[in-house]
Amino acid sequence: MPKFRNSLNIDPDSKDPKISRRAFLALLGAGACLIGVGQLVNFSVLGFLYPNAMKIPPSVFALGRPEEVLSKDGKVFDPKQKVFVETLGGKVRVQTAVCTHLGCTVNAVETGYACPCHGSTYDRHGLNTGGPAPLPLVYFHVFKGASGEIMVDKSKTTLDWNAAWYNPQVPVV
Repeated sequence: MPKFRNSLNIDPDSKDPKISRRAFLALLGAGACLIGVGQLVNFSVLGFLYPNAMKIPPSVFALGRPEEVLSKDGKVFDPKQKVFVETLGGKVRVQTAVCTHLGCTVNAVETGYACPCHGSTYDRHGLNTGGPAPLPLVYFHVFKGASGEIMVDKSKTTLDWNAAWYNPQVPVV
């Protein structure tokens, strides 16, 4: 009869170590836990080494050549940059389309803008008129780049809708 009840070794004369089923399952569980911890450490090290810079969109982007951008008057939504580009009489200004409440994309309506997520409303200049939004929609700085294209810098903002207009024909002093 084996020394342990459920021993894997049934030969009593063998020099092999005897192991119980309970000990075997305990070793199997400990090994699985060690492999899991090893994977967590591995993924955290790889996540640390992966650069974060590529996940953030650039704050400066090009609208295009002045003759293309200013060819027709109106307001156009750019879904990639989440901005409204408005042109009027050879001038251009760019306004954010991101609600100041929780970051949803606002829709243009007859009276201005409306957030579909939580009901914030803005007038046609982006001033908040209702809902939970704490701040108005901002305008971004527009300028002519070195390549001759009209550029937008999202890091420079203004709330003055008249000062937000950029006219490429007027030199900046």
